[in-house]
Amino acid sequence: MRTHKKSIWVALAATLLLVITGCSTNQLEIFNVALKTQAAKSMQTHTTMTFQLSCTDFDPAVQPQIDQATLFANNAKLDFNVKTNANEQKTAVQSQIDMNLALQGMNISVPIWADVDLTGNTPIITEIIKVPQIAKTSLPPKFASKDYMVISPTTSSTSPLSSVDMTQLINFSKTFQATETSFLTSYSQRFNPAVNVVDNGIQNLQTDDGLKPARMYEITLNDTQFKDFIRYTVNNFVQDQEAMNFVKTFMDSVLGFSQTPDKAKSLSDFDQAFSEFKTNRPQFLTNFNTAMDQLNDITILGDKGLDLQYAISGGYLAQKSGSIDLKVNLAQINAFVNNLNGHPSAPITAQGNVNLMVNFKTDISSVNIPLSIQIPAVNSDNSFNNMDLMSLSTANATVSK
Repeated sequence: MRTHKKSIWVALAATLLLVITGCSTNQLEIFNVALKTQAAKSMQTHTTMTFQLSCTDFDPAVQPQIDQATLFANNAKLDFNVKTNANEQKTAVQSQIDMNLALQGMNISVPIWADVDLTGNTPIITEIIKVPQIAKTSLPPKFASKDYMVISPTTSSTSPLSSVDMTQLINFSKTFQATETSFLTSYSQRFNPAVNVVDNGIQNLQTDDGLKPARMYEITLNDTQFKDFIRYTVNNFVQDQEAMNFVKTFMDSVLGFSQTPDKAKSLSDFDQAFSEFKTNRPQFLTNFNTAMDQLNDITILGDKGLDLQYAISGGYLAQKSGSIDLKVNLAQINAFVNNLNGHPSAPITAQGNVNLMVNFKTDISSVNIPLSIQIPAVNSDNSFNNMDLMSLSTANATVSK
């Protein structure tokens, strides 16, 4: 039954990666502009997400708690304002992220700065997080008065990156973007899902750079169309030889970073697993399509479905927006999982309906215009390292035993 589960995960991952590709004229227009925007050396993006949640028909014993949690999370608003400067190769990048979360009666603000420099022989990766007041109350007294937490994975001997071959990582970072772009450009010619991209013409769009004329495109999918898209994506990707080669190259590179003693075994195990997967592709796709057949009678998207809108101005994406209407019946999902696990007659142990409407909008401005990013100066008086916090927590846990 593991194959069934892997099928679903592959479907979700492929959907996220390939949602804007395709070989119709309008699909290619969005795809090419998205690649061009991604290659920009600097930009500012402002993303706002809002959530409308309702939960009904749960067990009467738990429905009051569900209602309380729903009330707290309903009408939540998540806001990201991101500024990024990078060099041509994207090996030196500075970013500033201002994240704000507004919940019922609570506002949480978390500024984050990142400084990545892979241009020299010694990589520098530093992330600085301004600790919100609500989080300070749960910190050990030693750190509670400090404003910043610093994450420096390249300078810590206990960091996951301490077992990474930095020379290979640097070379990978310099070359992979071109490899990825080349693959996606090629693959998009062979990826043509039955997705209609509507050209809504040129409209005046209010952006952070002022009023701009923008060509508007829109994609809408209902529940059936969304499932058909997932099915097509997985079947097309898995059967595409270049796509499989791309996955193999990517995983070989990632595993090659490791400096652990079992590196050779990891590479060998992956090669064997990948070879077996390629040999067993027909069976994998049979299992996957069987799972998708079972999913046909299960609702994923509500009446409003999935709606994506793209605004293109001056050859770049100026705005992305949309909505997702998720509708989940827990009893249906429980029955579906039981079927995947080979227990179709197992009792239904879950009940309730969850309806979640997610609306989002991302404005993109200042493309290729250098932005001012002020990374705060940190020292032992105003900051602590995340590894020091983890070490202290581990020590306290050991003492408590």
